[in-house]
Amino acid sequence: MAVLRLRVDTPLFVLGGGSLVVGLDAFYSGGFLYVVDITSPRVLAAAAAGSLEGVIKAVSSRPADYAKACIPSPPLPDKTEVKLGVIPPASTIKGLLRTAYLLRVLHADDKPASGFLQAVGEAIDEGAAPKYVASAGEEVVFKRVIDGRRFDIFSLVAVRERRAEAQFKVYRVDVYERDRVKASFYAVGLAPGSRLEYEVSTRPKPREDGGFEQVLTEGDLKEALKLFSQSLTAFERGRGLYVPNCNAVRLGFGAGRRWKTVLNFIEQRDPQLFRKIESYMSQRLGRPWGDNTVKTAEGKPVGWVCYEWS
Repeated sequence: MAVLRLRVDTPLFVLGGGSLVVGLDAFYSGGFLYVVDITSPRVLAAAAAGSLEGVIKAVSSRPADYAKACIPSPPLPDKTEVKLGVIPPASTIKGLLRTAYLLRVLHADDKPASGFLQAVGEAIDEGAAPKYVASAGEEVVFKRVIDGRRFDIFSLVAVRERRAEAQFKVYRVDVYERDRVKASFYAVGLAPGSRLEYEVSTRPKPREDGGFEQVLTEGDLKEALKLFSQSLTAFERGRGLYVPNCNAVRLGFGAGRRWKTVLNFIEQRDPQLFRKIESYMSQRLGRPWGDNTVKTAEGKPVGWVCYEWS
């Protein structure tokens, strides 16, 4: 077993906890956003009248008295929607490691690399749904036949959440397109300095003869993440963006398409296919699919974490 330790460097957003509306189920006061369950008996009892307006009036006057949570926040006007972030689940980390391992295999072996590129190209030619374009290529790397049975080798990898020292804050997230702010929104994210730990383990594949085959190891995953980090941090520096001075990756919402795919490899190995993918995805999604937008919070690209293994 190995332990992957993460330290949040820039605000990190893994969205999936719903949202709040200021003045309805959240109230700003004195540097904090107070989260309130307006349907709880205690809150309902505070209102002289049973109407929603009465409940909100009672709670808004003293939100700290009724809050189930309070989160550091910049001033927020009523009716502002605030998206809720959560601690990255184990599935997020496993997805990161899977993409990193895919890149390692493609770099190391021409045979699966050629098969991957061919499968992706054919998926586009066949009009596959966008989410299945990459899956067609990944099968070349991850689906193996052992003892006559086909299975995904990454099912041999387990990731478990271990410990978290998490501090959440409300941030304004600005979406930059080149040098201008295209859009902005508010979200609860993990603050810089938050620390997360995950257990990462690999198990051998049982064989029909009673033995075991070690298809991939924790060492393979460490090398894969190192290669993935080096490739993508070089890309980020190349376009003039902030990169922390550590072994680093980007996670969560706003990290960008490069951190969730092996587009860097495709662009380097087959530029024509890369352009074909961009055109196809833009057409299917009905919007430009590229690297022109950058999501920032507190003046830096979101989602950077420093990592180390033990």
